[in-house]
Amino acid sequence: MRTLVIAGCCSLAVACGGASRTAPTAPTDEPLTGEAYAHYLRGRLAALEGDYPRAAAEMRAAAAAAPGEAPIQVALSDVLFRAGRRDQARAAIEAAEVRFPDSSEVWREAGRILRGTGLHADAVHAYHRAIELAPDAEASYLGLASAELGMRRPDRAEQAYRDLLRRRPLSVTGHVRLARRLVVRGKNQEAEQHLRRALELDPSHTRARVALALILRDRGRSREAIALLRDAFDRSSSIDIGERLFHELLEVGDRAGAAALIGQLDRDDLELEVRVTFGYLYLQIGEHDAALRLARLLAQRNPTSGPVRLLEGRALADAGKRDEAIAVLLAVAPERQAFTECRAVAAELAARGGKDSEARAAVEEALRSHPHDAGLIAAQALVAEIAGRTAEARATLTAALEAKHDDIELLYALAALEDRQGNPDRAVQLADRILAREPDHPGALNFIGFSLADRNVDLARAERLLARALELSPGDGYVLDSVGWLRFHQKRYQDALALLERAARLAPTEPEILWHLGELHLAMREPRRALAVYERARALGPDEPVRRRIEARIQALRAQP
Repeated sequence: MRTLVIAGCCSLAVACGGASRTAPTAPTDEPLTGEAYAHYLRGRLAALEGDYPRAAAEMRAAAAAAPGEAPIQVALSDVLFRAGRRDQARAAIEAAEVRFPDSSEVWREAGRILRGTGLHADAVHAYHRAIELAPDAEASYLGLASAELGMRRPDRAEQAYRDLLRRRPLSVTGHVRLARRLVVRGKNQEAEQHLRRALELDPSHTRARVALALILRDRGRSREAIALLRDAFDRSSSIDIGERLFHELLEVGDRAGAAALIGQLDRDDLELEVRVTFGYLYLQIGEHDAALRLARLLAQRNPTSGPVRLLEGRALADAGKRDEAIAVLLAVAPERQAFTECRAVAAELAARGGKDSEARAAVEEALRSHPHDAGLIAAQALVAEIAGRTAEARATLTAALEAKHDDIELLYALAALEDRQGNPDRAVQLADRILAREPDHPGALNFIGFSLADRNVDLARAERLLARALELSPGDGYVLDSVGWLRFHQKRYQDALALLERAARLAPTEPEILWHLGELHLAMREPRRALAVYERARALGPDEPVRRRIEARIQALRAQP
């Protein structure tokens, strides 16, 4: 008996009409006709090119020319599904089940299609049938586990992975997937064993290496975690892994290593957007000179790019070259990407430098070409607030919100204004309107949680909101700072210390985080440590009123005997 083997048939895409149920088709010893094979090849090529209508027609013709070939029927069903014709895909695979009841490949494809249409219970049945027919097929166990997870039965999914490893102990994917389930259940030690086994079997498996690194990090073995991530990056040159490694280096306070890593990550062949992101990573750790060098290099090659000029302007501002930064930002043309962001930053810099008329002109000119831009409206209000025209700032944002009902950026700007002006309850009300529109908005969750913690009120709600913010943004230094400040007010000082020190490592240029850490050291009766932290914060050039608070603390501590 001859069986047609079609490599990669489960990655094809096809289309057909519904097929009626018929009696099983017996395998044929006849060679595959040239017509059927030609249609199949043309269909596969069309699918790979994303031309699903043509792929559908060709695969339909191949199936008609070779009705006794189960792999072609599977490919037909798969392409239908990938083309978005789910009802036709189900009809095709149901017909294949009748024609080829003993084909594990057919039942496995049925499971995949059923799972993809949300029929997880039917998918579980199909996968079990596929496993009965071919007990060593890895894909059937993996599909079964996914279907069980779709039914919210994680224990059964875990069992499917364990069954796979009993049959196929060398399954790298099985070890990695089981490890992920074990991590969710908090069984990190067993998960580590499976990930190490996966790496023994496939040393190039970067996902396993990253997953193991995170487990080691969570178990307090940061240096081992960093070594694994470095190896994963060296093997893959993955930007995502590189950024994860960057943050892990910050976690352990290795800012020099993080800065050096950016140089390793950056390459001339990367997309401009990625390279601009690297510039902001430099700024995150206070390396404004490196960010400026990169921005100017990019500007030589992309002289009219708004995002590049925005990076250059921010780097110049961080380096204390405010006037030069403003000039760079104002030179960006209105039709360029990031024009409005450039104008907003330029206006703020001018306002903070005491150049109110220049700041107002910069925003007003930009608003003539972009009258409804929320960022520019927020900048207009900020310029007024900096100049002491608080009523004007509030009126600007309020009127804009009436026109753009509950725009999140405008709500956030008004909430921040009210908070700075000493109206925290009003600020929280505004941030609550953001959550009403977007319940998982990390910024609003953090804003409200911090406000409540800072005022030592409704700490139960602060706990709930900040827990969700931390879940959404686990490596965000500002969220960690908020949680640490909450722990401070709960008098859980050791927990607060770990969180605030971590926040200071992840956001090393933020003086307010250091202010919180200094306050904690004072509460823990460690005045020398507090003084050292306040002096670090002052060196970062904080804005008012943080600078005044820091100066007062430094003077008081130095006056002590």
